Amino acid sequence: MRFEKHPVLQEFDRLNNAIDEFYHEIAAMQGLSDSAYAILQAILVLGNGCTQTEIYKYTFSNKQTVNSSVKKLNQDGLIEFQAGVGRELKIYLTAKGDTLVREKILPIEQAENEVFEEMTDNEHQEILRLMEKYLILFRNKIETLQGGQ
Repeated sequence: MRFEKHPVLQEFDRLNNAIDEFYHEIAAMQGLSDSAYAILQAILVLGNGCTQTEIYKYTFSNKQTVNSSVKKLNQDGLIEFQAGVGRELKIYLTAKGDTLVREKILPIEQAENEVFEEMTDNEHQEILRLMEKYLILFRNKIETLQGGQ
């Protein structure tokens, strides 16, 4: 069976995959797994004291992946836990984790910010509008497919 995918969608998929692969390369260059990089980046953005729930919602990562990676980061001495509300633990960078984030995550995030600063406000709005529209329409199509089964 052969499916003819719309050529623009093929290019969209290729670019999306290229962005994912670039983030993977960045994480590897920094000596981190993809999930460790994503979690440390999330802590940088969300701030010390964030929770695993906030991290997985921010990163769109699987709860189990975040849980496993957070445990590994704790074992590596990069983060520590403090009691929060209920069973939820608050996550804080250790001195070692703070140094790693400042040296390996922050420069990447600043570079990415600079890319967006080089774009116009109209370009910002256009990229967000189109990505959101694509996501909404795609979700609707999948929901329709699932409803029809």
